[in-house]
Amino acid sequence: MKKKTLLACAIAAALSLISMQAASAHVSLQLKGYTDTAGTASRVWLSLGHGCTYKDHKYGTSIFSVDVPRTAGKPTPEFHVGYKTSVVPSAAVDAKGVPDFYTVTWTAKAKSYVIDDGTFYDFGLKVTWDATPQKINLPTTQTCFAPSTTAGLKKPLYLKWVITDGTTKAGTEDTEFGPAPSITTKAKA
Repeated sequence: MKKKTLLACAIAAALSLISMQAASAHVSLQLKGYTDTAGTASRVWLSLGHGCTYKDHKYGTSIFSVDVPRTAGKPTPEFHVGYKTSVVPSAAVDAKGVPDFYTVTWTAKAKSYVIDDGTFYDFGLKVTWDATPQKINLPTTQTCFAPSTTAGLKKPLYLKWVITDGTTKAGTEDTEFGPAPSITTKAKA
C-alpha cells in the first residue's frame, strides 16, 4: 500500500511540475483577489516565468515593459527595490487628448537586481477598467542582455509577448514572440 501511495504522489508531483513549466512559458496576468469588474479600480500583476536564451545560454531579465491601453486607465506601477520605473504616454491620442496607451517600464538599476532565468517575478499595476466590459490586452516585452562581440557592449535579447490575434510569429536570433497577457472585464452585477 505504501508503494502505491508513493507512486501516486510521485506521478502527481511530476504532473504538477509539467503544468508549472508549461504555464511559465510566457507572461501571465493575475488579479490576486482584486476585481475584473468593468468601471472599477483594480490591481493586476504580470508574472514573468523565465529569461532569454541565446546560443544555448540563459540570461536574466533586466528590463520589463508593458503597454497599458486607455481601457485600463492611466496605470500606477508597483514600486520594486532596485528598479527604476517610468510611465510614458503614447504619442497617439484620442479626440479628447487621452493617450492610446501608457508604456510602463521597470529597469534593473544594477546587475544584482536582474531577474535570474528560471525564476519568476511579479510586477504590479493599479488600473481603472473602462466602464464597458471587454477583453483588454497588455502587450509586454522582456529585455535581457548577452555579451556582445564588440568590447564593452551587450547584445539585447527580447521576449515580446505581444500577439493579440491568436496567430504565431516566428522568432529571430535575438527575439522570441508569444501571446500578450489579457483579461476580460465583466459587467457589474
